[in-house]
Amino acid sequence: QSFLTLGERVHIALRTQLGDAARLMEQKRLCLQFLDSISQHLQILPPAEQQVITTSVSCMITALDAAVTSSSDPPDAPPVGLGSRATQGSVGRPPINIDRADLAVLNVGRVSHTRLAELYHCHPRTIRRRLLEYGLSAPGPPVYIDEPQLDGSISRTYNVGSSSDLSLLSDRDLDQLILNIYNQFPSFGRRMIDGYLLQLGERVPRRRIIESY
Repeated sequence: QSFLTLGERVHIALRTQLGDAARLMEQKRLCLQFLDSISQHLQILPPAEQQVITTSVSCMITALDAAVTSSSDPPDAPPVGLGSRATQGSVGRPPINIDRADLAVLNVGRVSHTRLAELYHCHPRTIRRRLLEYGLSAPGPPVYIDEPQLDGSISRTYNVGSSSDLSLLSDRDLDQLILNIYNQFPSFGRRMIDGYLLQLGERVPRRRIIESY
């Protein structure tokens, strides 16, 4: 879990903190600290997991180093902030401008709407609305469905809440995909399979992974 969290933080830092060498170096320090901590336990991990973890963190450090170097160069334009407010002269709080390309880049993996809202200084519902407006997220199922009955009454059925950003794989397709991953990496546990699925662009609830695994 700490490995996935580290990857999420580095991903966000590389896209929102370019130009801030101090913060980028702090993320690099956390990566090095993670490698030092995990090195004490590598011998108990299967070789495949060792390779995935060390290679991934090394790539994070390389990307952070490149970002720090870029941050050291004199900027040729003012920094672009996230979520500027549009002044329209109307009454009330002005709407926030959220660039579609920026939001598409940031909305990956298990980055929550709450975390994105913190970056844009807005409410998570605003992030949700923008994702729907830009076609970056499919609308969720209706809260309830009314069905007319033979006696003329209306039967209301409520849907359980779920995130529409989750994978649309059927149980059978998920079972087959996890089987393929397991055949390729027999030493993978549930957490490594979870991370691998995220790399494939499939955001699957851990409950489904456990049931399929």
